[in-house]
Amino acid sequence: MTFQTYDPPGANPQDIRDRVERLRATFSALDIEGVLVPHEDAYQSEYLPPSEERLAFITGFTGSAGRAVILEEKALFVTDGRYTLQAASQVPEDVFDVVSKDEDADQWLKSHLGDARIGYDPNLHARSRLEALAKTVPDVTLVALESHPVDGTWTDRPAPTVGMVRAHGTERSGRTVAEKLADVRASFDADGLFIGAADTVSWLFNWRGSDIAHTPLVLCRAFIPKEGPVTVFVDPHKLPNEFQEALEGLADIEPTSAYPAALTRLSQNRTILADPAAASEAALKAIEEGGSLKTGKDPAARLKSIKNEAEIEGMRAAHQRDGLAMVRLLAWLDANAVGQTEIAVCERLENLRREMGAMDVSFDTIAGAGPNGAIVHYRVDRNSNRTIASGDPVLIDSGGQYEDGTTDITRTIVAGDPSDEFKVQFTRVLKGHIAIARQHFPAGTTGAALDSFARSALWSAGFDYQHGTGHGVGAALAVHEGPPGISKRSSAALEPGMIVSNEPGYYRQGAYGIRIENLVLVRPPEVPPGGDTPMLSFETITLAPIDTRLVVPSMMSPGELAWLDLYHARVLGALGAELEPQTRDWLEATCRPIGG
Repeated sequence: MTFQTYDPPGANPQDIRDRVERLRATFSALDIEGVLVPHEDAYQSEYLPPSEERLAFITGFTGSAGRAVILEEKALFVTDGRYTLQAASQVPEDVFDVVSKDEDADQWLKSHLGDARIGYDPNLHARSRLEALAKTVPDVTLVALESHPVDGTWTDRPAPTVGMVRAHGTERSGRTVAEKLADVRASFDADGLFIGAADTVSWLFNWRGSDIAHTPLVLCRAFIPKEGPVTVFVDPHKLPNEFQEALEGLADIEPTSAYPAALTRLSQNRTILADPAAASEAALKAIEEGGSLKTGKDPAARLKSIKNEAEIEGMRAAHQRDGLAMVRLLAWLDANAVGQTEIAVCERLENLRREMGAMDVSFDTIAGAGPNGAIVHYRVDRNSNRTIASGDPVLIDSGGQYEDGTTDITRTIVAGDPSDEFKVQFTRVLKGHIAIARQHFPAGTTGAALDSFARSALWSAGFDYQHGTGHGVGAALAVHEGPPGISKRSSAALEPGMIVSNEPGYYRQGAYGIRIENLVLVRPPEVPPGGDTPMLSFETITLAPIDTRLVVPSMMSPGELAWLDLYHARVLGALGAELEPQTRDWLEATCRPIGG
């Protein structure tokens, strides 16, 4: 069985039109004039099991970020800059007004909602999103529904996924469940904490699952009192008997069906902390019905993002093996790219990762040749599958899930000779990548403060990219992990042990895409030579060469060239001895210094 499938998106425009009309036919009985359709499920997840893909069903959009508002005669679809091109190709514009900027969405809402009664499923919406809508359109009436009306029109809805829980032992997690619980309890000032994010609960209990493709989490929630057993809401059929026995005294298991009524009972006469951006409106209302709600950031999410030494060593080991798979792919492409298809590239990389012990990919591989590379989150299918031609740039963004770590890497190559214009843009992107990799910064610095360093070379020439520069990455968990990141919106302070991606890019619509991505580990503070203030820094843990044939050396500073040469020396030293002779020879030539 392959990790990734290549089935074309199932909905054609007429299917979408029919589904929207069936949905609108439910409005009268519900006494509403429109409905909100979020991408998220009841766990506020980014990646979803097939049974929760309501937004894809009703709009045709298969990306991981979007939302819709469907009124009786008009409809809005909103995504972000990563998915502008994908939304334009998947969402029928005779049904939806498609926008990718928040200010455009706000203007649409102000123009069309007025004082309408708009239905929503409180299980699927974070309170912060609902409050933002009410602030944008103060006269709107939001009507809580018992279930989402899309579900009643989705006649062939897939059955929910039931994946068994497996242990993620302390040799990989670095800390026992009891130790983590003690850390979490010490981190909040309330009578209890509700955690609605499934990846955080999976981290806390040192278990992994298969409820969602490519993300080894268990769909579950947790209530943590200051003292006494934790309550975990999870399907008990997923837990082998030995897991339930191991939790004796630490946690009680409640079936998912008991939530949220049990949450109300557990909150009685207590003040409960919950994150309004990570917990559903249904969860917050359940707490308020029983006790007092205290809103704030989930402290357990921050603790999860700070990797301990066992997790860091596991991530390094996973990147070592993943680097070998990537080098073998890049060496093969260097000799064989022309005439290969995008799917062939994905399949070869998947097989190479399997040989290195990967259990899964960490997301569907992006292999975009020529103009497909300009689609930031392109997913190849059998209809879009492009054959690589001579001179085509090829953007490959991929990752693996290993027992001990999660990887995410992007490399851009050219099948043949690159144009001078392409090399200039590639070099600008590389300069931004190196700026982040070399950056020192004081404690308390957020990703928002660093984001512009990655864009400077592009900005100075009049270019930009419409996505964040980096996201947090879990340790053998979710490839997108909050709270850390590097973007204009990243408000979390970067701390030692956090791992984030470093991935500036540039995209020329209809022509090509460029992205260079490594994962970087935040290192403890040290005083730089000649300085007087301790500074945090990044250690690049991804190991794979960057094609220096695409670089214009005269555009690079001596420091940038030195970083690139030192990085390549480290890649060669880490991987060369484990490669077969022909691939090792290729890597030696590829890693040859260019700095003089």
